[in-house]
Amino acid sequence: MRFKGSCCTVTLRRLFPVAILSVSASTIFGLQIPADGPQPFPDLPSVRGTVKSVHDSDAIIQTDEGQTYTVHTSDNTRIYKSRQPIKMSDVRAGDTLVAAGALDGNARLLRAIFVADVDAATVAKMRASFGKTWIAGKVLKIEETRITVDRMDHKTQVIEADDTTSFRKDGQSVTLLDVHAGDAIRATGAIKNDIFVPTQLTVIDPASRRRRGGDAAPDQP
Repeated sequence: MRFKGSCCTVTLRRLFPVAILSVSASTIFGLQIPADGPQPFPDLPSVRGTVKSVHDSDAIIQTDEGQTYTVHTSDNTRIYKSRQPIKMSDVRAGDTLVAAGALDGNARLLRAIFVADVDAATVAKMRASFGKTWIAGKVLKIEETRITVDRMDHKTQVIEADDTTSFRKDGQSVTLLDVHAGDAIRATGAIKNDIFVPTQLTVIDPASRRRRGGDAAPDQP
């Protein structure tokens, strides 16, 4: 697979900010890549897993399914952590890596164009705050101001909008009436009276994000 040429270069540059925003949320949980829903790298083969070891320019990762992949980097690979460029030597065992590039499925080898790294402490913190200060998933049903969400970890949670909640869709301000069952959402907020109340809820349209180059990727909480 070749990535040279002005058109492809523009596409990769456009996708990279989306990947950095997406990796923190969509890859913390057991989502396979490729999979339905928002993708950090919608136009490139990707792998995600926990780093088992790092050897020079290569990282050995293990997916949630127990498969082992080698992520190979070069001088042209962009490696980021917390939106800042890093080197492969900065990656540690226990980190979560998402890498995109040219995938050899038989050899379980990915020659990476982009690598995003989330350290183990951040993963643990995000897991602990999930459903408390942020949430992401699919709307199952809406009853008045209560929204039942099939979360990214496949647990069901009821959240409730109030007069402090703002709603956004396609980059525009909307209302709860514009949120429907089946929508993918992300939200930040807090627990009030034992229920999660979002301060901002965003409806994510993966198809629209791919057309726009994507400001709809899940944010870090």
